[in-house]
Amino acid sequence: MALGDDSDLARYDNQLDMCGDTAHPTPIVRLNHVPTNPDVDLYVKCEWVNPFGSIKDRTAKWLLRGLAERGELEGRTVVEATSGNTGIALAAICSQLGIPMIATAPHALSPEKTALLRAFGADVRFTDPADISGLHPMDLAFKLAEEIVASDPERYVMPNQYDNPDNARAHYESTGPEIWEQTGGHIRYFFAGLGTCGTMVGTSRYLKERDPSIRCIAIEPLPGHHISGLKNQEETAVPGNMDASVIDEIVWVDDALTDECARRLYREEALMVGPSAAAIAAGAMTYLSEPGRSGVAVAIAPDSGQKAASYLNQILE
Repeated sequence: MALGDDSDLARYDNQLDMCGDTAHPTPIVRLNHVPTNPDVDLYVKCEWVNPFGSIKDRTAKWLLRGLAERGELEGRTVVEATSGNTGIALAAICSQLGIPMIATAPHALSPEKTALLRAFGADVRFTDPADISGLHPMDLAFKLAEEIVASDPERYVMPNQYDNPDNARAHYESTGPEIWEQTGGHIRYFFAGLGTCGTMVGTSRYLKERDPSIRCIAIEPLPGHHISGLKNQEETAVPGNMDASVIDEIVWVDDALTDECARRLYREEALMVGPSAAAIAAGAMTYLSEPGRSGVAVAIAPDSGQKAASYLNQILE
């Protein structure tokens, strides 16, 4: 006898129902040791508690739902370019739906993420490490995905997390409302990274509709960075999801600042952040340390370090 869904009891009939939404939001937790400004309460939104380990579980769920609603999914193989998390979430959901999937990825994708993609049944195809076109590795992965789809459009479909409005819609309908409710509407600052731009744009759009005075701050890595999950907009094609009108400021971070923040979050807060989460937290703390900042702030932590053991080994040496 099926017991039925009950989010209050954390009981679900389907893993898709475990993805964060307003009925059962992912937690926010206050940093107690790392922040340096006593007038600010900085909370981290722990997206790694989503069923497949990242905030991209939301994105994948909405992307596939949108394709199904438009009649573009049935009978096709899903093809998506990914740096890991979105591909992992898509592969996991596709495995539950009986849909085949091809993930195209930069050749240097971490072994942890590669293993998860394959474990969920994705056919992983890497970019050519000998490519001398000068394109960013993610742009090469996107180009490879486009070529696969173009080879047989009736067989393949690409959700295209970079340009698909369903990406931002996922966060407008879930992440934004969750944060507003969790802070009782007291949020003054919101921080997210720039990658596909869906989290930053969708969440900020919702929060600014509720209170236009909320400052929405994007965290962007400097050129030449090695922060998985984030993109420097000068090095890569700007996603169609980008909407600068909902972004108040951009804070730049580098690898060294990110690595130091990761070490502190583990050792002082016992937070199992991944590199993009560390970069976002580092940018948030830099911004909030300025004189005159006060109130409640929320920073997105897209995933945990469990998918980035090789990164952690490197920064802890």
